[in-house]
Amino acid sequence: MAKDPAVLFYTQDFLVGTITMDYEQRGKYITLLCLQHQKGKLTDKDMKSILTEEDIEVSEKFIKSSDGYWYNIRLKEEAEKRKKYSESRRNNRIKNLSKSYVKHLENENEDVNVNDNLKLKLVNKTGNKLSQEDIDNFFNDIE
Repeated sequence: MAKDPAVLFYTQDFLVGTITMDYEQRGKYITLLCLQHQKGKLTDKDMKSILTEEDIEVSEKFIKSSDGYWYNIRLKEEAEKRKKYSESRRNNRIKNLSKSYVKHLENENEDVNVNDNLKLKLVNKTGNKLSQEDIDNFFNDIE
């Protein structure tokens, strides 16, 4: 499975939680949060490469766990919540597609009207009159 490219970011919480930091410290903090999200955990080397001894306020936003890695607890929790939510959506989609997908009865007249409206839109968008063969090929490709 591919790495989740995003995590929920609560801007108000970030602003309130960093209000006493200067802009450089905020930059270091958001950089460490992004790095943790990408790597899953931070090493001592990660922390030392970004923070200086003066960045105590930033370093206090992270804990060093018994496994020897650094984590921002809030980010870890938010990433786990998003992962669980995404997995539940994926599982529901798989269940629903495999169990409940039944081609419903179609109203033939309704389909003809929809297709005719789509054909008109195709002609209008291109500015050219399409041949019936082009239109039929288009609709055969999307069915």
